Parts: sequence; C-alpha cells; structure tokens
Amino acid sequence: MDVFSMLRGSAGTISLSRTQAALGFLVCSCAVGWQAYQGTLSEVIFGLYFGFCTAGYLGAKKLSGDKAIKEQQIDAGMNPGEKS
Repeated sequence: MDVFSMLRGSAGTISLSRTQAALGFLVCSCAVGWQAYQGTLSEVIFGLYFGFCTAGYLGAKKLSGDKAIKEQQIDAGMNPGEKS
C-alpha cells in the first residue's frame, strides 16, 4: 500500500475531490492544533471542528449503507424505488 492509496478513486487515478478533502482536513487540523498550543482554542471552534469531522464520517457511512441495501434489493429482484 503506497502513500497515495487513500487518494485514488475507483479508476485507480488520484482523485481531485479526495485530495482537496485531505488537504482541507490537514490544514484545519493544523490550525486547530496551533490554537490549542497557543491556548486560544475556544470550545465553539473545537466543537465545530469535531462536529464536521464526525458528520463527514457518519455521512459517508450512511451513503455506503444505503447503496449496499439498494444493491441487495436489486439482487433479490425487488424494485428499490417501490414501497411495499
């Protein structure tokens, strides 16, 4: 596994959106870390940082779960758009 494996898309090339997300996370993490080191980190900023990091993870998990359920319904011969 190389360093850039988390930045590669399904086609195997470096994904611009994943790269932007990783750089944004690193920059924000450094800024929050620097504020904590300086002693100027407020509870609001830390809460927002933590909330966005957690929301991104949970959102990706939900999308992944919904996609897996839809694929299972298709494999079972059910129409995923139809209500029972």
